[in-house]
Amino acid sequence: MHRQVRGASKMGLDIAFILRVLVFPGFTFILLFTMFCDWVERKIEARMQNRMGPTYTGPLGVFQPLADCVKLLTKEDIVPFNVKEFAFKFAPILSFSIFVFSFVFLPIDGANIVFNSNFEGDLIIVLTLVSIANFFLFLSGWSSFNPYSAIGATRVLTQFLGYDIPLFILALAPAFLAKSLSFSVIAADQDVPFAFIIPWAFVLFIITLQAELEKDPFDVPHAETEIVGGYETEYTGRRLAFLKLAKDVQIVLGAAIAVELFLGGPYGPTFYGPSALWYTLWFTLKLLVVVALTEYLTCVFARLRIDQVLAVNWKVLLPFAFLSLAAAVGVGLWFNLLR
Repeated sequence: MHRQVRGASKMGLDIAFILRVLVFPGFTFILLFTMFCDWVERKIEARMQNRMGPTYTGPLGVFQPLADCVKLLTKEDIVPFNVKEFAFKFAPILSFSIFVFSFVFLPIDGANIVFNSNFEGDLIIVLTLVSIANFFLFLSGWSSFNPYSAIGATRVLTQFLGYDIPLFILALAPAFLAKSLSFSVIAADQDVPFAFIIPWAFVLFIITLQAELEKDPFDVPHAETEIVGGYETEYTGRRLAFLKLAKDVQIVLGAAIAVELFLGGPYGPTFYGPSALWYTLWFTLKLLVVVALTEYLTCVFARLRIDQVLAVNWKVLLPFAFLSLAAAVGVGLWFNLLR
């Protein structure tokens, strides 16, 4: 009898674990929220360009990203002759999977998707996973044997290798204030969001994130007027769907990292009911603010040339990232003296 009770309890825990990983706040929530953010971006861009944007598929066109994804998944999947087949076929889905997996280390409803999966150093792990996923995006273009894809892939590699350095350095500023390299500790340590304590680091982080996400003015890897679709040029059907989903999830992941490091993560006032509900609400609202901000910057600024993109990285952002970290260290030491 005792063994049966223990077995039932274990099964209950397993079902809760599976629901948490696959439904909320795991895979299904991340995927649907990514599509909602895509709709928000399209609406903002359309508004800035005096267009209507998605309108007819669902209320206010909110289901348009889902319809686009389903359409691509059902289209014919063509593998061009003479491509590097393994990289061409699997790079899109590997990139998408790594971006989604990175969410495991972020607290969304006040806890990680997998309970107690946070550890000292998960900040470094997530930033490394983002670099690896970007490398698979490079491989998707490199494997195509198309000159447009090759140029797009080269630009992806050039850009993410350069901008990863200031992104890592800027991410260390809130880590130093919280004295931890864990997202959970950094988010929980912000009685006042770090964006207000070290605003220069937040501004530089958003600019660097814009380059990491390949959004204007740093969208040279897929500049359609120069290189058609860049690394996406030869892709069709479900593989193109996964490439586009990978980019959309990357945008949400980048905004989520900014929320955890500078805006207090999911934490905020709770009133009545379960605290996890309020934490999820605060997380989604903050993330939408960052997504809207990055999309606004995308609409306002024109695309830079590749040489200008590199010059901004090495001559402006990198020196300012070091100065920002030094200033954050000074602020941290000053706070320690006041305590």
